[in-house]
Amino acid sequence: MNYLQPIARFFKLITTSSIDHEQHYKRLKLMERDIGVPVKIAVLGLTAYFLLYWKEIWPDPQPAEEAFHEAVKQMFFAYLIINVGAVGFFVFFNHWALRVVHWFTVLMNVVDAVVISGLILITAGIDSVVYWVFLVLVVRNAISIPIPMTQVAVNLVTVGCYVISIFIWFQYVLPSRESAETMTRENWIRVYTPHYVISSNKFHWESTNLIQGSQSTNGEPVAGNGTEMIVSSTNRVGRTHQMVDLGSQRELKDEEERLASSLFSIRICFLMLWIALCYGVQVLVDRDREAQREAREYALRKEQLRSTGRLAAEIAHRMKNPLAIINNAAFTLDRRLHEQDDAVKKQVGMIRDEVARSDVILTELMGYAQLSEGRVERLDFEEELSLAISEAFPNHANFDVSANVRVEEDLPAIMMQRGHLREILVNLLVNAREACENKGNVHISARTTRDFSIRFSVKDEGEGIAGDHLERVFEAYFSTKERGTGLGLAIVKQNIELYGGSIDVDSKLGKGTEFVITLPTRALQQT
Repeated sequence: MNYLQPIARFFKLITTSSIDHEQHYKRLKLMERDIGVPVKIAVLGLTAYFLLYWKEIWPDPQPAEEAFHEAVKQMFFAYLIINVGAVGFFVFFNHWALRVVHWFTVLMNVVDAVVISGLILITAGIDSVVYWVFLVLVVRNAISIPIPMTQVAVNLVTVGCYVISIFIWFQYVLPSRESAETMTRENWIRVYTPHYVISSNKFHWESTNLIQGSQSTNGEPVAGNGTEMIVSSTNRVGRTHQMVDLGSQRELKDEEERLASSLFSIRICFLMLWIALCYGVQVLVDRDREAQREAREYALRKEQLRSTGRLAAEIAHRMKNPLAIINNAAFTLDRRLHEQDDAVKKQVGMIRDEVARSDVILTELMGYAQLSEGRVERLDFEEELSLAISEAFPNHANFDVSANVRVEEDLPAIMMQRGHLREILVNLLVNAREACENKGNVHISARTTRDFSIRFSVKDEGEGIAGDHLERVFEAYFSTKERGTGLGLAIVKQNIELYGGSIDVDSKLGKGTEFVITLPTRALQQT
């Protein structure tokens, strides 16, 4: 659907290129071993000191905070033991497979986020400076985990840990602290509530401690030489002051809750924007790295083709001269022997035929000299394959052969001359179609290997190739077809090997033949 195309283009735009194993190793080594191990040792030491001397550093803790402190301390000691093993793991970094190191790093990053979230509970919650550590964790994840989906997932888990810790702080720690503060305020009101006292028939203000003052059995203050009316009025005045103070406290509490909620929303939004920023920077860096790699790849391919073309032209030129002399000598000899023995003439004719065949081969070899003039391009393999299939299986033709295509998404681009790639694909597809004898299916597949090569397979459902012929299918002028020239597969093999690739064939009589080619997309890794 048309309205989905902009969305698809957007996701393609923000998708980072696949990073090779060497680059992945370098990033993990830099972030987790060279930087991560020393930093983690220092942070673990500071955290242990804080947890052990928490009451001296954090005065007047509330019961809920003390309970969470004990839980976090126990969790931290378990985390400390885990990190001892993690440090040993990263010190011997080169002894582990990349997949093992990658998933161990993912696991440790999640564990780090959980432990940091625990520190939020005992360091002021929403106002905790530990929040800024989460930004560092996001940057670390962006560097250590270059795989897009995994990186985003780990960063979202990190944000989720922060959200859960703040939710727990709001539900349990904050009410405990507010309850303690409310009790303190009420005691202050009881101690400093103003009231009237009658002394020597005169009214005057006096701040009396009602807790320690003289009280009757029913809890009412004793007014010396006063009346009940004045005592009652005094109590009402005290309660009025208390109600006004509590009302203002409720308003202050509501305002604090609104501010805390706003701060929480801002911090979550900032974390999400920080995740997007780190991912965007990674995409730009990877795109730049890919562009530089392709530029080097292009230059290398161009030089390889130029060298091959020059060598082919030089060899062909040197060989054509002696062949021309041999051919002229054979022609002269044939004219002089026209009345001689037919057997001799037959041998001379064989010489001329072989010279002519050699001349054709050298002419083809000289064609490789044009490689230095050819244009190496960044080709989309899937697009080129689609065009080759259209050429080998045209819609207007009445072939009773179906092409079953299975192509992996996001195949890497390949640096080749367009004509060479098209010649390789069309030759293999036409051979498979003809082998089916206008019936059956041709199975076509393409995928990326671990070393970023493209593995392309064409399998037919024909009669297959006999074992003694199978070893010669790539020889020039050898053909199992009645009208075949025997050059198609030979040219295919030469073109593939020219770009550092390989071709293999597997066939069983009665079950068909499969050709598998491997084309490297990164020639720099082979040099």
